[in-house]
Amino acid sequence: MITIEQIAADCAENLCREITAKLPQYFGLPASNEHYAIGVRSRRNLAAKIQGKHVGLLSLDFPYPQNSSIYWMAVLQDYHGQGVGQTLMNAGCSLAQKEGAHTMTIETLSPSETDENYLKTYKFYEASGFEPLFNLKPQDYVWNMVYMVKILSPP
Repeated sequence: MITIEQIAADCAENLCREITAKLPQYFGLPASNEHYAIGVRSRRNLAAKIQGKHVGLLSLDFPYPQNSSIYWMAVLQDYHGQGVGQTLMNAGCSLAQKEGAHTMTIETLSPSETDENYLKTYKFYEASGFEPLFNLKPQDYVWNMVYMVKILSPP
């Protein structure tokens, strides 16, 4: 059974580091990994737990009063395809709505990059109700990104 709990900053940082280290195919940039591990400390963090072990993390930001944004999300490889990500997403959407958010956004690698792992990520967000808004290429960044939105509730 998957349970979701809100976790403290220290636990979120440690979990982010653990998952990142175990998913090098998704998280291959050490400087970015460090940025996110520190960054989850100042966000709202939900962890998925199975049999007493944390197996996934969703870190939410609230950049504007009516918007939530997924800052960081991942599930340990051994738990992919078991509903952990969707359970985390549902809990994140519920939390965002309780906080007054009408939308949730995410920035991820664009499907135009044709990276096998990130195509799975894109399809996961798409299946979770996110729609692409536009592609962008951040300064000093090699890859194209896509900015996606999910409507949680009408304003």
